[in-house]
Amino acid sequence: MGFRDRRAYFPVLVWAVLFPLALAAQAQQPSASPALNEQQATGKRLFQQNCALCHLPEPETSKDPNSEGTSIGPRLNGVFGPPRSRPEALVKTFIQQGVQGKMPGFRYGLEPSEIDAIIAYLKTL
Repeated sequence: MGFRDRRAYFPVLVWAVLFPLALAAQAQQPSASPALNEQQATGKRLFQQNCALCHLPEPETSKDPNSEGTSIGPRLNGVFGPPRSRPEALVKTFIQQGVQGKMPGFRYGLEPSEIDAIIAYLKTL
């Protein structure tokens, strides 16, 4: 095997050594968001199934209501934090009763413990 043949294997060798090291380093980095407890994780799942269609948790990317990344209903990031902090009982009532012509109520579709889980998740946003 000549010098040119060995040189062709060098990029493969570098990739084979560095790729696992990069994966290991990435796995050791702490996540940007804190881990959710069991109730919050259940709430996140329920939110994604029942609420995310209208209430996107991500920041708005465009002011155009027809573009992707916009929300039909209000964004719920910070609903329990300043400057628009809402009492938990009020949010629970909105989820249970809905808002005439704007949001369906979920009192028959979700158990009270599931609504509590969604509220626990919303507190993490």
